[in-house]
Amino acid sequence: MGLTIALDSQVEEFRNEVRIFLAANPPPHASVEHDLDQFVTASRLWQKKLAGAKFVGTFFPKEHGGRGLGLVEESIAQEELARVGAPQLAGIFGLTMVGPVLIKHGTEEQKKKYLKKILSGEDLWCQGFSEPEAGSDLAALKTTAVLEGDGYLVNGQKVWTSFAQYAEWCFLLARTDSAVKKHQGLSYFLVRMDTPGITVRPLKQITGESEFNEVFFDNVKIPAAQMVGAPGQGWEIAISTLMYERVVLTLSRHLQSESALAELTSKIHSIQNNEALKIRLGKLKAKNAAVRALALSHLVQYQKGESPGPEGSMDKLFWSETFQEITRFALDLAPEEIFQGGSKLQRYLYSKGRTIAAGTSEIQRNIIAERVVGLSRK
Repeated sequence: MGLTIALDSQVEEFRNEVRIFLAANPPPHASVEHDLDQFVTASRLWQKKLAGAKFVGTFFPKEHGGRGLGLVEESIAQEELARVGAPQLAGIFGLTMVGPVLIKHGTEEQKKKYLKKILSGEDLWCQGFSEPEAGSDLAALKTTAVLEGDGYLVNGQKVWTSFAQYAEWCFLLARTDSAVKKHQGLSYFLVRMDTPGITVRPLKQITGESEFNEVFFDNVKIPAAQMVGAPGQGWEIAISTLMYERVVLTLSRHLQSESALAELTSKIHSIQNNEALKIRLGKLKAKNAAVRALALSHLVQYQKGESPGPEGSMDKLFWSETFQEITRFALDLAPEEIFQGGSKLQRYLYSKGRTIAAGTSEIQRNIIAERVVGLSRK
């Protein structure tokens, strides 16, 4: 395990509690880069076990199944999961995106209905944001939701929708008003994936798996009670979702970097006599520690009451590009896997999409330049 954070004694007691649990309950071996069906099944059962001990979603309110702690404790749980090589959780989008949004913007009825099932992994969620012509410019989306009786009729298409074929629910951004500016006419919905009119088509990726999907909505009826916030508030809530994604989800994905680095370190004997490789590994470990430290420094800010902001783009950008470097190094040490299709090749191919998903590196750099550094577009 790489970098950890040390805070007060109460927080360290929580870390020790997590370690005791993990020693008695070793995690399964499952990876999203390999067999997707096997990963989802194993990860779902693992999340249920973690939720039973309240070691996942620790920042969720106590009355909804969490511990009512902060994001720092959540990061400590993630650190300890990384230390034992635990898999990424199949319910990661619910835990890191929908959950925080419902805690902040949802009604009490929505919190009661959804949060506990998000924690346990009983309900998996997928993200209905990106469209064929609205990826980086999300506000340009064309999916519509038209008020009809006691609900909305949704028509349109989403794409790059991770785990849609497994998800029970989708958090969806759709246009409810075309007469106002594009950012103002959007609304945020929660949609059951077995609702009539929804079609999911998996997309084959370079890894051979189909984590991504196209999702089509054809006169899909959504009850009005499944809107989060007010009509037209969708953009504000979507930005809140993405801010949490770039902070909390990126911390969760550090599991992948830590796991890959641990494998490299375990094979250090194979590069003992190669000074260039030792230097390269040392730089990667230092860079990963710096990226982790930056993310943790942001967590400390949030622990003091600040909400996630555009600085989360730094966490996402630096993590995704460092993860690619780590997987590239692992493949360079085992070039035979390029032809044999081994696990290192699969992880490297998987890493290529991390600088696209959740906003491309180019978009993240623009956000950092404009909203963190304060540079002008002119």
